[in-house]
Amino acid sequence: MYDARRDLLAREIQSQCRGKLKRDEPLAKHTTFGLGGAADLFFSPADLGDLAIAVPLIKDAGLPIFPLGGGTNTLVRDSGFRGLVISLTTGARRIEIGDDEGVIQAGASTQVVSRQCQRAGKTGLEFGCGIPGTIGGAIWGNAGAWGGETMDCVNWLRGIDLRTSREIYLEQSDISFGYRHTDLPDDLLIVEAGFRLAEGDPKTIAAEMDRMLSERKSTQPLSNRSSGCIFKNPPGHSAGALIDSAGCKGMAIGAVKVSDVHANFMVNLGGHSTEDVLALIARVQKRVFQVHKIELETEVGILGE
Repeated sequence: MYDARRDLLAREIQSQCRGKLKRDEPLAKHTTFGLGGAADLFFSPADLGDLAIAVPLIKDAGLPIFPLGGGTNTLVRDSGFRGLVISLTTGARRIEIGDDEGVIQAGASTQVVSRQCQRAGKTGLEFGCGIPGTIGGAIWGNAGAWGGETMDCVNWLRGIDLRTSREIYLEQSDISFGYRHTDLPDDLLIVEAGFRLAEGDPKTIAAEMDRMLSERKSTQPLSNRSSGCIFKNPPGHSAGALIDSAGCKGMAIGAVKVSDVHANFMVNLGGHSTEDVLALIARVQKRVFQVHKIELETEVGILGE
């Protein structure tokens, strides 16, 4: 029954939509960690109009759905994902910078958005210069750096409820959010958002971004594949400092290692198994609890069976 629904959905999308539909697509190709099994179906709509055609088809199929951004904060299990992955990174990345607001589609690169704002003399999103991934993902995880957080800058967002095909519009005041979390409906696919901007001097903004990027280069393992920070910072603590002081820096399972540069990063040194990452996560959590009596919560999302 499941295969029949999957195959029917694939045929309908291919016949009615202009975007690309792939079967059994390796998700390792779409995550920064470079690990994980395949998704049964992987759909990249040509644009938001194309997505609107596909959504009712997806709803009727009743398959599990996962919106994937830049794959920067996601671990995919070796078993892969038995459902449909939607990627907006090719068909929904338009950036429009206005006088006091930027209207940005969810598939746009956070780093590209930050740089375009700088060139236009707009301040507010410069902290995004060092955050990989997409705007949609940044909203979901309330991504932040150097004292700035994504949701502090959002005026509104627009999305689609993938279970009802209903369009949803939310003002910032309608949304609860906190550290590395935004409280949004589970089935919401964010398609675009409005960001609050202010006038600034392009050279001054560029200098601040250069400072941020220099700090990032010196404190993060950018030369290795990773998924960014693995754990959230517990209240009043740095996860990296807790891991380091617990003696976990350099700890490894297979070809996955706790970074020698930043202990809250795990790096892939050529491995092929997400299970090694998950085992290392569990080992670090156990060690930190033994030493500090603090339970570390993962920041990275885990997809798959």
